[in-house]
Amino acid sequence: MTATTTPEKADVESDAAELLRRVAARTRSYDFTVWFWGDAIAVDGLLDAAELTGDTQSFEHVQRFLLDAGNRPFTWVDHLVPGAALIRLAEAGASGDALRWAARLASWLEEVPRAGRQPLYRPDVPQYRHTVWVDSIYHLPPFLAALSRATGDERFARQALDVWRAHSEVLRDPRGPFLAHSYDAGSRTRHGYGWGRGSGWALLGMIDTLRLLDAAPEWAIAECRDLADAVVAAQDSSGFWRTLLHDREAYLESSVTAMFGAALTAADAAGVGRPAYGEAADRAWQAVRHRVDPDGSCWGVSACTYAGLADVNDDVMYKTLPTEVNVWGQGSVLRFAAERVRAGAA
Repeated sequence: MTATTTPEKADVESDAAELLRRVAARTRSYDFTVWFWGDAIAVDGLLDAAELTGDTQSFEHVQRFLLDAGNRPFTWVDHLVPGAALIRLAEAGASGDALRWAARLASWLEEVPRAGRQPLYRPDVPQYRHTVWVDSIYHLPPFLAALSRATGDERFARQALDVWRAHSEVLRDPRGPFLAHSYDAGSRTRHGYGWGRGSGWALLGMIDTLRLLDAAPEWAIAECRDLADAVVAAQDSSGFWRTLLHDREAYLESSVTAMFGAALTAADAAGVGRPAYGEAADRAWQAVRHRVDPDGSCWGVSACTYAGLADVNDDVMYKTLPTEVNVWGQGSVLRFAAERVRAGAA
């Protein structure tokens, strides 16, 4: 991909920007009073819409929920606070308290329980008290990398890489190149190998982190490229990816496709791009844009997916979950459209 703007590219940018505005308007119907898995990508996408299309309503929606959260005592769900978005609010001059609130959140996250190197973010839920989640690669490393850049404190950059590696080293699976959904440090078992959205969370989080670091170690660049290469190889001829990446009987899923599309589009900016990534992202865009309704609802998104509710080797749950319109689907499409606008991708 190049940055040269041709009439064809201008049309695509216009199409992506229009979709960004439409999906943002639909996403503003969601409430973020209590943080949940999947909220952060919607918040990040709303800030993208505000930045790239001048959407002040989306900026105000994010500001209201994020800055209100900073006035409350921390609870365990606050590891899901969109920390990178807090930094963006601070940089936009939204509030003098946003950066202080972000630093306080980072300090609190340092104190969560650990199983060896692995942080355990939900010790309050008995069945998940020893669980390491792939989703956290999206939530935490980019936040800490952004905080390092905003404050000039290299300690946070080191923490970003430590959290990334602590997760990926236990979520890697001998069955193949994709990550597991979760790792139970108590039973030492992995659940949900090849869950598409899980590897989407991971790859997009890796790309976001690399973009924010002044310098990245070779292991991080190699790990990101290895996962991206495996993802590109697993793309369906339709342009979609499946809810289980390694299983051709699993259904084609929208949020997985949008997450990978966003990550592969942004790979050049992260310093890990290859020509095949842009080509795969183009195919994904043509696929997923047709799953957005006129009102901005993205359909074909798998419902809430809890690892460990099925047997460790049982893929049935992933393959039979219903699809719906939900907040993480909205957020993934917002992220993808925003990266298309930034890259001027054709």
